[in-house]
Amino acid sequence: MNKEVLKGAFTQGNIFLYKCPHCYNGVLRLSGEFNSQETEASKVQHGEEWWDHEYVVLIFNCTLKCSTCNELVFMVGNGVVDIDHDIDEDGGWVSTWTTFYSPTYFHPPLQLIDYAANSPHEVITPLATASSLYFTSPAACCNSVRVAAELILTKLGIPDKKDDKPIYFSNRINLLPEDQKSTKELFNAIRWIGNHGSHPGSEIEFEDALHALEIMEFLLEEIYGDKRKQLKELAAAINDRKGPVSRLHRLGLG
Repeated sequence: MNKEVLKGAFTQGNIFLYKCPHCYNGVLRLSGEFNSQETEASKVQHGEEWWDHEYVVLIFNCTLKCSTCNELVFMVGNGVVDIDHDIDEDGGWVSTWTTFYSPTYFHPPLQLIDYAANSPHEVITPLATASSLYFTSPAACCNSVRVAAELILTKLGIPDKKDDKPIYFSNRINLLPEDQKSTKELFNAIRWIGNHGSHPGSEIEFEDALHALEIMEFLLEEIYGDKRKQLKELAAAINDRKGPVSRLHRLGLG
């Protein structure tokens, strides 16, 4: 996950290289024209005495194409004009008005996190929704991540009801075995961020949504990933042999 790409703004000549949501190997590059226009509401303000370039509001749309599989992705968003400072050849400061763009929607949506190998489809579905909402509503994104976390608990066999009454998320987390303290902490972190995302007028920002996605990515690897299991097996083999493990042994042939 490239956090700077997901929370930053780009210029028309330097569009971020987003990962392809289809093959997840290639990057998306501009295909065709980059269409940018000032909104009518922004135009009418030009005659005001207080008007300056920083009050310009733009909208844009473009088509991106994967460099590997040729998948097409449509991107729309907003643009603003801001002063960009740089240093000239003589070492002096140069200030120019530059247009910066931020996406609000991708179709099909980007896949913002890596899914561990054995992640259930029921869990991936709300996470795909979270990815589609991230650029438009970070709060709604966090809420969808929370939904995915609750579904993971269900897949782990943690009940969501007792005597036909719902069990609160926090109480369900506490039902996890005592030896899973680190896993409980991951669930609780997602719960707290998700709680704030559910409240009207919440101050959830892109950074908060990124935190929720990062923690969920780690949680998926913790529960459904192969890396943890493989490293435990390797450590056990090394301890058993009290030394390095040969290649043949790692392959089960030694």
